[in-house]
Amino acid sequence: VSATSSGTPEVNDYPFTTRGLKLGHVGQHGAPDRYQLMDTPGVLHRPEDERNAMEGLTLAAVQLLPSAVVFVMDLSGTCGEQSSPRLQLMVREQIRAAFPRRPWLDVRSKADLPLAEGLAAEDVPPGTLDVSVHEGRNVAELAAHMAQMVSRVPGRKPGPPS
Repeated sequence: VSATSSGTPEVNDYPFTTRGLKLGHVGQHGAPDRYQLMDTPGVLHRPEDERNAMEGLTLAAVQLLPSAVVFVMDLSGTCGEQSSPRLQLMVREQIRAAFPRRPWLDVRSKADLPLAEGLAAEDVPPGTLDVSVHEGRNVAELAAHMAQMVSRVPGRKPGPPS
């Protein structure tokens, strides 16, 4: 969020630092192509009735707001067992199946690190954008993809002309 917008979310060296909706703005004030970027809490692989309120908030935001989805996965294996790469890929499949009409982009964060042991390149969804904020790799490409996706969001109302 901070690499592509005005947002300043909490960033730490451990998983699940996002504990609420964090917003950032992209574009100039008043520009018709200005949009908001929202960082949401992570969703774990578990039955729907076992999800907590923060996970529900994430899913409600996707369901209820005119939005595109940038699904960010850390497939380096550094997020602990409850968010292992295989589980993240399973959550991605669940959410993608639930929102098939949303503009969607898969992003592999921490692309400066290798894939987790036992994970092959073929396991990563086709078209996934590898991003490393640490190295600055593909950050501009991510911003360009997001700007293009916004134009395809059903129900989106562009801002006033500048």
